Amino acid sequence: MDLYLKVISFAKPWWKHIILSFTLTLFFILFNSVSLWVSVDFIQQLFNPEVISGQVDITDSSKPNQVTKLIGTSSIYDDISQGMKSIIVQANRFDTLKMVCLIIFLSYLLKNIADYYRKILLSYIELKIITLMRDKLAATFVRLPISYYERNNSGELTSIVFNDVNAVNSMINNSFGRMLLAPFQILVNIVIMFLIDWQLATITLTVIPLSAFSIWKIGQSIRRRSRRVFAQIGLVFNYFQEMLMAMRVVKAFTNERHEENRGREANKGYFKANFRATRLSHLTSPLNEIIIVMVLVFLLWYGGSQVYTGEGLKAEDFIRFLVFLITIFQPLKELTNVNNVIQNGMAAAERIVKTLDAPPEVYESPTSVALTTFSSNIEFKNVTFRYNPEDPIVLHSVSLKINRGETVAFVGHSGAGKTTIVDLVPRFYEINDGSISIDGIDIRTLKLESLRKQIGIVAQESVLFNETVRYNIGYGLESVTDEQIIEAAKNANAWEFIEKMEHGLDTVTGERGVKLSGGQKQRLSIARAILKNPPILILDEATSALDTESEKLVQDAIYKLMKNRTVLAIAHRLSTIQHADKIVVLSSGNIVAIGRHEELLISSPDYQRLYQLQFRNENKTEQNPS
Repeated sequence: MDLYLKVISFAKPWWKHIILSFTLTLFFILFNSVSLWVSVDFIQQLFNPEVISGQVDITDSSKPNQVTKLIGTSSIYDDISQGMKSIIVQANRFDTLKMVCLIIFLSYLLKNIADYYRKILLSYIELKIITLMRDKLAATFVRLPISYYERNNSGELTSIVFNDVNAVNSMINNSFGRMLLAPFQILVNIVIMFLIDWQLATITLTVIPLSAFSIWKIGQSIRRRSRRVFAQIGLVFNYFQEMLMAMRVVKAFTNERHEENRGREANKGYFKANFRATRLSHLTSPLNEIIIVMVLVFLLWYGGSQVYTGEGLKAEDFIRFLVFLITIFQPLKELTNVNNVIQNGMAAAERIVKTLDAPPEVYESPTSVALTTFSSNIEFKNVTFRYNPEDPIVLHSVSLKINRGETVAFVGHSGAGKTTIVDLVPRFYEINDGSISIDGIDIRTLKLESLRKQIGIVAQESVLFNETVRYNIGYGLESVTDEQIIEAAKNANAWEFIEKMEHGLDTVTGERGVKLSGGQKQRLSIARAILKNPPILILDEATSALDTESEKLVQDAIYKLMKNRTVLAIAHRLSTIQHADKIVVLSSGNIVAIGRHEELLISSPDYQRLYQLQFRNENKTEQNPS
């Protein structure tokens, strides 16, 4: 029940639209009932000469009308029936026939107008619910901790955003149990109509080219609008995929609010495009039915005139023809697998609600304090960490002190814990035991945004957005001038290729920086970190996958970036960290040695093995260049 209530709660903002839609539904039912009522009265008036000729007084209670005799209904029914007859019955039967045709046409016209706007409102509500769900998912995603993305891949999360939300929408749309008109039923009815009277059936079939033409014309517009929908949904999909892949950068630059706004704008464009296409698609059904009713009215006049004059069908045959004709026109929809649709929708809703209910990062508590400066040291005290309760311990009672201005490198074999230990400083993960403090303050008591504003990160794999060079360098910063961006680009050795681009800072880098080389992407990432100007810098070896020329440019930019900063560097090449103030050697989550390069070559067997292994590999590379 809680799940149902949570799904229903998404519709609460549009309760006024729901009430209006319900009112239009009542009008639809009213006009539809009037049309059927008048059709029955038409049959009675058409084939009851006594009433038509005025021999029976419909107001005389001593002579109950024929409908009352046949059906035996209450006095309310009599009042309504007599009221309708007072409108329908005219001075002669031909005028009566004209009035019946007019009332039927108007009732169907008004019914379809009400139905059209009812469907528009329902589509509006459904699309708004989809948009709201995706907005909430976007806001949730940027607030979830990094550990959540370790357990859930981006494809699954994207599927929740689109497939699951669409499944919920399908459940809402089909939960009323509308029947679908079976094509073979139409075919059978047409065959029977031809058997009854081929001339009337032929006239009926004239509606097919008219309907086909209207469908074709509307279909052209729908196709154009659908292209825009597909293009817009592609932008929405790209936003979510990009946001998920760049989550570490988003959080490092505390730019969650900006990403929420980006998602909201992308979804707004999707809503507008999709709603316009849906609004047009709903026009097809009422337009076609109005065309059909026009043919029906003509058939009623033509066939009824033949019955009156005795030149055409018998009354019994004509009634049978009308029954099958009206059966074709009615929107017969079949309820199939309703329970499966509902269960499928609720299963999707369960995944959506589970995602929305996932605990977010604790950005601050009532007792949190802001970190405005970094002036002393970063200290690890007996830090123990594992990613999940069921996983093995990754760091074992790690203790380490990093003074302000020091460059500390972390080395070790793959899986030793190098990345884990630096990821704990910006609180991408929460430690299990021990403490990490900055200037003597436990980072768990700091406001998360203020902590991450003091930290810059340059990762091994550069993360760029499908935006301009200006946007990528100035990401997460407000009120940044082009002069500041250019200065940062020059310090990162990036301006030399930026100024050669056709559009300079306005050049779009492409998805994940696909239009740039590896060295160019790294230098843009370094320029971004330089512009942020953080006192604490985390470096994941940024030159390991670059060619010699690019490596030299990037390494030079890194040296400029490291000046006057406290640096935590993950080292894959020992040659790049030989001048570090401290080198921390890790093995299986333990610190096995700390010292400078020359000291460790003498005192640490683990460091000696790492150095010798890399030295041999580098010599082989030099002797056998590719």
